[in-house]
Amino acid sequence: MSSERELLRDAVSNLYDKESTPQRVREAEALGFDAQLWDALSAFGITTMGVAEALGGGGATLGDLAAVAAVHGAHLGSVPLVEAVVAARLLATVGAEAPVGLTVLAPRPAEGRTVSLVPGAATADHVVVLDADRLVVVPGHGVRRRTTELGAAADVHVIGEQVLLSGPDAVAAFAHALDEWRVLTAGACAGLASAVLDIGVAYAKDRHQFGVPIGSFQSLQHRLADRATEVDGAHLLADEAAAYLDDRDPLASAAAAEAYWYCSRVAERVAAWALHVHGGYGFMLEYDVQLYLRRAKASALALGASHVGLEAVAQRLWRDGPQRRLLDFALAPEVEEFRAEVRAFIAEHLDDEIVDDAHVTGTRHHWGFHRAMCERGYLAAGWPTEVGGLGRTPVETAALMQEMYYAGAPVDGAANCSMVGATLVLCGTDAQRTEIVPRILAGELLCCLGYSEPDAGSDVAAASTRAVRDGDEWVVNGQKMFTTLAHEADLVFLLCRTNSDVPKHRGLTMFLVPMSSPGIEIQGVETLGGERTNITFYQDVRVPDSCRVGAVDDGWSVMHAALVYERGTSNWGEPAALVDRFAAWAIGATRDGRVSMDDPVVRSLLARHHVTMHVGRLLMFRVAELAAAGGLPLVEGSMAKLWSSEAFVAAADDLSDLLGPFGSLREGEAGAPLAGLVEHAYRHAQVTTIYGGSSEVQRGIIAEHGLGLPRTR
Repeated sequence: MSSERELLRDAVSNLYDKESTPQRVREAEALGFDAQLWDALSAFGITTMGVAEALGGGGATLGDLAAVAAVHGAHLGSVPLVEAVVAARLLATVGAEAPVGLTVLAPRPAEGRTVSLVPGAATADHVVVLDADRLVVVPGHGVRRRTTELGAAADVHVIGEQVLLSGPDAVAAFAHALDEWRVLTAGACAGLASAVLDIGVAYAKDRHQFGVPIGSFQSLQHRLADRATEVDGAHLLADEAAAYLDDRDPLASAAAAEAYWYCSRVAERVAAWALHVHGGYGFMLEYDVQLYLRRAKASALALGASHVGLEAVAQRLWRDGPQRRLLDFALAPEVEEFRAEVRAFIAEHLDDEIVDDAHVTGTRHHWGFHRAMCERGYLAAGWPTEVGGLGRTPVETAALMQEMYYAGAPVDGAANCSMVGATLVLCGTDAQRTEIVPRILAGELLCCLGYSEPDAGSDVAAASTRAVRDGDEWVVNGQKMFTTLAHEADLVFLLCRTNSDVPKHRGLTMFLVPMSSPGIEIQGVETLGGERTNITFYQDVRVPDSCRVGAVDDGWSVMHAALVYERGTSNWGEPAALVDRFAAWAIGATRDGRVSMDDPVVRSLLARHHVTMHVGRLLMFRVAELAAAGGLPLVEGSMAKLWSSEAFVAAADDLSDLLGPFGSLREGEAGAPLAGLVEHAYRHAQVTTIYGGSSEVQRGIIAEHGLGLPRTR
């Protein structure tokens, strides 16, 4: 958000703090309209700020208006702000003089010369309506008041109308106005969701049961963490949709439909959970939380049932066949240029044989492809040039990895090497930086990670593999689990217990140990997802002190930096590719009676997961943007990791269900849809909720560090 937009938001927030208090919202319920608030907004210039300056308005962008709408939604403003702002912009666009008084847009076309339940119409002086192929202005006297949670709603009858436009131009003008309505309503819903989440979190901190705050209960924390992630995604999606419309992007209409469907449903879901947090008190009308639930539900229903919104998304995405994939949503020009380079690299060096070999062997590493990446400098794409990197921004490196994941490239080894190499640059000795790092970057040395243990999975700090000092050496004994690529690697980044007399986080030391060291044994493990991982055993392994990374007993700091780096590169590209490829496959002729985009159930489900993947993209790139600004996005990284893995599981499950018995056919089986892609994704997706920090670990980070909830007891 620009500084100018922040100033606008803050100024509008101050106005709403004064003019749309909970008491005023309650007082306006009977009429559904707060005239004093409307007068204050008009005096502030908000009602016409979206009109071009040349036409007497404020010249605000839709992005500016979305920020205002978020404030409006957060304060449950009792005026038809969105409908009025969009009507003003529409009238200015078609060259019509704005009528005197309050004018609102009817967001649904007339049916039989009547539009039902138009928000704000009961107190409006004029209503803009699409009647068949005519865009008309209807006087406010042709209405019948109806009670809804959106306030002052009414049925509007097309009587005494003034025709503004007719024919295709009228239909197109209304369609664009409706997209603006969707985006601004999405912004309002995102604002509402943030406000009601704050109410729920505050109550969870203050309310005590069994002698502790209920916010310390893990089950409640995890649900609030999910809601917080959804709310952040809602703001990102609404803001991006506004930017697309401002930029006249070809997929702006699809983005608007996605934003409205998703944000309105999130507002409803978050409000319902915030009410649940209040227990029985949430149902008492004296508590404000129920006001948010009612408003959220009404917003979600304004254009019809949930499947209507998903159908709008599907029509805009796939009506004319497959359009550009999720990764093609525009980034900055310099990022797009780099992404084009990466795609060309993939086209040149990655073939079906390499991808298939990774599936068959379970080893997501290919030496030829890995060394080609090293030669191009991609392992250190985001490192400064002075330490051997390409100097690419975090956004560019995120785009690089997501293109690799999207293409199915076997890059586990590259990810490990990049992480270990970057840690050595930050925490290693001069010898490690000058002798080992260059060999890693050249593709001569492959790294694996020795963190997890049989009794210390997500609780990595409970590691018991011991390293005991013996002169200039350390003697290591213990066992590690899930040491993926140990059977290919030259080095293991090994976390060891070196001090048992201090808190567990403070008694760890990190070592970079050659896998050829006597006393190391590797035992392969096959997994549900088809990947091979390993158990590694260490018996009297002698490690020179020169292999130590960082200070003695400071391994937690070394590993913690690596974990944050790992979460910053969550695998979103793979689930996004699954949805995109399935959608492209389903378009066209009926698939032997199985799956076709002609089926509304298929369209609805694919649209739902397309939106989910779009949100995941935004959460993931937000991490990169924050890193580019010099931040350490721990909470945001956890949100991106949580979302991408959970969305992957949900998509793979639903797409398998669509295929019926054919969904269980594996790669190589005759008639396997998409060559077994969905069947493999269903198995592999389950694993992604564990590695890189389980979903429960991510929820704990979001709850405690993001929402400030008490530590779980």
